Amino acid sequence: MTDSESEITEPKRTLLIVEDDERFARTLADEFRDRGYEVEFLDTLQAVRDIPVLDHRYAIVDLRIRQDSGLDVITAIKERSPETSIVVLTGYGSIATAVRATKLGATGYLTKPVDADQLERVLLGEQDDQDIPIPDEFQSLYRHEREYLEFVLAECDGNISQAARRLGLHRQSLQRKLRKYTPN
Repeated sequence: MTDSESEITEPKRTLLIVEDDERFARTLADEFRDRGYEVEFLDTLQAVRDIPVLDHRYAIVDLRIRQDSGLDVITAIKERSPETSIVVLTGYGSIATAVRATKLGATGYLTKPVDADQLERVLLGEQDDQDIPIPDEFQSLYRHEREYLEFVLAECDGNISQAARRLGLHRQSLQRKLRKYTPN
């Protein structure tokens, strides 16, 4: 078999990174380019929707991208490229968003910081994200409240008014709580 024949049979390793932290995205892109991937990175949901051809084999999506939700990015990618393997990265993981991301088609969900080796194993399906050890410690009330608010908000498809009614809160009170959990 010649080199050109092996290139034809082996699928291209194309990676889309959707991340609003440009420095992190560039570092991640360089790491995966060094591993032989063709990498493109975008920083908004609209940029993903506007990309002319969306046929990346792999995608890494941040859960929070400026004012956009990474969950919406997963949907936008899966609508146009159902075979793309997507790993969600977040600095503030919760069970609710992990379940929601999986239901939308993500194949992995990892909490930052994460090393590139681990990320690649999950992207390639060589390590299930459930195999990653979870620290054996009690969660704070603060974290439980945040996770529950995110869960209810996700169940309401991001509709603040509907989530507030379901939680028995005033809409502005829920917005204040959510701002408290969102890093600047």
